Amino acid sequence: MFAQAKSSLAGIALLLSLPLMVQAAPPNKKGPPTVEVMPVSRASVPQVFTAIATLRADEAITLKSEVAGRVTAIRFTEGQQVKKGQSLVQLDTDLLSAELAQTKANVDLAQSEYARYQSLYKEQQVSAIDYERKKAEVAQTQASMNLVQAKLRQKEIRAPFTGVIGLRQFSVGDVLQANQALVSLTSFSPLKADIKIPETSSSKINLKQAVTFTVDAIPNLVLNGQVVAMESSLDSSSRAVVVRAAIPHGDSRIKAGMTARASLQLSTLNEIVIPEQALVAQRGKFVVFTVKGELATAVPVVVGARQTGKVAIVSGLHEGDVIVVSGQNKLSKPEMPIKPVPMQGGL
Repeated sequence: MFAQAKSSLAGIALLLSLPLMVQAAPPNKKGPPTVEVMPVSRASVPQVFTAIATLRADEAITLKSEVAGRVTAIRFTEGQQVKKGQSLVQLDTDLLSAELAQTKANVDLAQSEYARYQSLYKEQQVSAIDYERKKAEVAQTQASMNLVQAKLRQKEIRAPFTGVIGLRQFSVGDVLQANQALVSLTSFSPLKADIKIPETSSSKINLKQAVTFTVDAIPNLVLNGQVVAMESSLDSSSRAVVVRAAIPHGDSRIKAGMTARASLQLSTLNEIVIPEQALVAQRGKFVVFTVKGELATAVPVVVGARQTGKVAIVSGLHEGDVIVVSGQNKLSKPEMPIKPVPMQGGL
């Protein structure tokens, strides 16, 4: 019984000592967050202007028949590349061929009579007026033959330049009317591109300025050109000036009217450049945490041109400032103590 009482007293004493043991334990405090930091410096930053461009064929027309006639031959296939001067469509020439044969016979006869009159005129056996009349007959019959030959040429439609034929809207045997649209012909090499430049940036664009184009519809396609002309007035609705660029080497996959992204390098500036990961977005603006000693402070910045993994800072930072480049997610307040460590590798 004495032993049981002794055991009970020991248990009570242990319970009474627990609060004291808990109070005596040291608090488990976290130290300041560890972040990577680096000093900022200046670098050459190309100023690039980007805009949407519309690609256009260097030459594009709709072939039409000059005269009426029945189609007797089609000498192309749709989508085919044709060369300048290549015969594309032939219209019937039966009547004109017969007329040409007749006029040619008239020319031969007139020339023969003129040759005979030349001899007679030298021998003074014919008058000068008769001699001149025969000479005029030769010119007249020759002109008649030339006219028929010109009409025959109108019966054959040839490619005015090298390009790609579109979809035809007629067949062999169709009777065409004069000025009837037949098929499109487009030249895609070289190319042209029209770029709309805002009024505020138009003064920065110069002739012969290099332009790079990328086409969303054709991945990995890059086209190089240069500015060749500028519209003399602004578009009344968009307040933009249209700039035309020439692209010497096109691509067979290009279609007229495709849109492209145009990039023009305006100039090169010496600006402060930081890793893009150092930017922190806050309420639609950007801040960068600067470091003084072991204290990080959020500083608003104005962002300039961007490059892969880097960004130029227009204002908010100075050369030599130390900034946080990794670990910003640990900084929940505009100003916090930190444990800075140098960034490995630099910018």
